[in-house]
Amino acid sequence: MDPVYEDRFVVFVRDEDDSTEKFSAETEHPLVSCPTYGEARKIRDALQGSARRGCVIRYIGSTGGGD
Repeated sequence: MDPVYEDRFVVFVRDEDDSTEKFSAETEHPLVSCPTYGEARKIRDALQGSARRGCVIRYIGSTGGGD
């Protein structure tokens, strides 16, 4: 895993011709890494309002833990 993206929310931009719901490295490209989900949503919402491309937010990092 790339340490730049650890424990981050990454906004991915989908290619215009992609109509599938499945993740694919060929159809989705990372745009920006954000420390919070709220920040990632602001970016995604701004892009969806001005672009024809779809955007998706993915959490990149470790999950779980606890006792």
